[in-house]
Amino acid sequence: MVVLEASWGLGSAIVSGEVTPDKYVVGKITGEIISRNVSQKLRQHRPIAAGAGVLDEEVPAEQQNVACLSDDELHALVDVAKRVERHYGCPQDIEWAISRDHEAGENIFLLQSRPETAWAAKDTAPVATPKTKPFDHVFSLLGGRAAKK
Repeated sequence: MVVLEASWGLGSAIVSGEVTPDKYVVGKITGEIISRNVSQKLRQHRPIAAGAGVLDEEVPAEQQNVACLSDDELHALVDVAKRVERHYGCPQDIEWAISRDHEAGENIFLLQSRPETAWAAKDTAPVATPKTKPFDHVFSLLGGRAAKK
């Protein structure tokens, strides 16, 4: 699976928690769009002309409940994700941007990539063995020292 999150404008609105992004899940092998959860996106960050900062503004009403990515863009991003994963040899957490000022096929920009850790670890066993009482975790870390005092 490839999981993608997207919102209008710069990614800083997602990182700051001002926006809940749209979330898409696409089959890595088949390219099938498994799920598409479109969020209401009320805010967006946009660059101010001439590099003078970032504008925090309301998303136009007609875009607030609209999916940020078309099916073609989703498939193009999955292709990028698979190529980056092949290059690095492991799943990647990729930050990307799509420019509406460029033609399709030349409008996706890879901003950064790093090894993915959250999804890869979701099926691993917990570090601590479950205890009957919450304080049993503390006492097990102290090696019983608290009970001896």
